[in-house]
Amino acid sequence: MTIPIPKRESGVLLGAVNADVKIDLFVDIQCPHSKAIWPQILDVLAHYKNESLSIRLHLITLSNHRQAWDMSLGIFALAKGNAQQYFDFVTYLYERQSLFYNNVFLHKTHEDLKQLVAATAHDFAGVDKETFIQQMAASDVYELARTPIRYSATKSVWGTPTIFINNSNNAPLSHQSSLEDWQALIDPLLSV
Repeated sequence: MTIPIPKRESGVLLGAVNADVKIDLFVDIQCPHSKAIWPQILDVLAHYKNESLSIRLHLITLSNHRQAWDMSLGIFALAKGNAQQYFDFVTYLYERQSLFYNNVFLHKTHEDLKQLVAATAHDFAGVDKETFIQQMAASDVYELARTPIRYSATKSVWGTPTIFINNSNNAPLSHQSSLEDWQALIDPLLSV
């Protein structure tokens, strides 16, 4: 079975679509390693803000992270196509990741999770919780959240974080890399 053609390309892009250095980052909002790499990503964005560099974030859900799917729906529902708000809300959620770990939700319901997502979105952006829960259930939000997961399969991504630079998955970077490690890889690409 082939993957249906999505209405939009996978991921949310910060930076120019035609940047010289294109980073594709696959993360899971509930993954502790994805949370660990996130400050590096923010540092890379800040360091290269005036350079020809873009980061496309692909938010996927790993099978053992049960709350990640609904959190992802919440991110897409809140951002409504605004890339900066998307990245800012991802940052906000990573700072509160312990609220939706599996052990915390072991005896909670799906409704409890939806209420948590809505409360977090309300705290972040002042949205109406009930309206927000309805927006999370919208078919366009579902498609936006589903597309990166399907796209990740075409790239053989099975874990997070996974990094591609200029469509190569040979980037020797991980959640333990420093900004200097990123610079050592990116700077020569920018000087070509």
